[in-house]
Amino acid sequence: MKFTFKLSKTWSWIIAICFALGSLAYYYKLEALAWYAWHSYKPAADDNTFHLSNYQVTIDALPIAALKNASGLTHNVERNTLFTVLNQESKIIEFDLQGHIVREVHVKGVDDMEGITHVTGNRYVIADERDNRLILAELDNDAQFLDVTNAPKLRLGVNASGNKNFEGVSWDDNHSRLLVAKERDPKYIMSVSGFFDADVSKPLNIDIKRLDAFDKAIKWSMRDLSSVTFHSETGHLLLLSDESRLIKEYDEEGNALGALALWKGFHGLKAHVPQAEGIAVGSDKSIYIMSEPNLFYVFKPAT
Repeated sequence: MKFTFKLSKTWSWIIAICFALGSLAYYYKLEALAWYAWHSYKPAADDNTFHLSNYQVTIDALPIAALKNASGLTHNVERNTLFTVLNQESKIIEFDLQGHIVREVHVKGVDDMEGITHVTGNRYVIADERDNRLILAELDNDAQFLDVTNAPKLRLGVNASGNKNFEGVSWDDNHSRLLVAKERDPKYIMSVSGFFDADVSKPLNIDIKRLDAFDKAIKWSMRDLSSVTFHSETGHLLLLSDESRLIKEYDEEGNALGALALWKGFHGLKAHVPQAEGIAVGSDKSIYIMSEPNLFYVFKPAT
């Protein structure tokens, strides 16, 4: 009996220590740092990558005073400007690559905008999280008001309600599809084809599917998915995780190719990026980050 008691006490201590170590690892996001270290020192199998370990911040936490609860980010190649959405004020904000506001667009007919992506010309797709909808919008270059009440919409059967639905949307020009990031519980990437280019005079042929190739890759390395952007030249995805403070690059087969840490001291950052909610890539591979409520970041390859 004495031996049994000592054994139980020993195991109790072991369990308590393991629990404490696990709690510390979770609190300090050590698994994210471990993944970052692995990708930083492991040579990429595909040389056609961003080489994220070489990036340095060039605009660090620039406050954009007019923004509140900015979420999502997209780069309009044709105008060479950026667009984000304000989910509480129902606004689309256009600003230049240095963070100066170009215009504000008031939006009618939305509930909880969480993402936006530029497709082509004046056409954009807006992600409305609470209603589980993708909205196809026509936004003229000088418009300051946009009514999407009667715009084409696609409701996705992710969750019936709640605030853990899709957080990011990006246009994949190589495959003429939308890529949508489901935030968590569970987190995954899905593709939507046939919505943007649908012919209203014919029966709809919309294909929605979960991209299983990314499930295993993101299951343990990212705590949530805050945004997604597709880079047509490389054919790669950049996935952003707010909770992990991490950007990861993936090829189309779901292979991780690199990582960029949004932590104080990494890549020249003076402080942690507090709540990264949007990511976009410029024509020169510059990476733009929008962090709630109103902080703007730019990362460029070090020369």
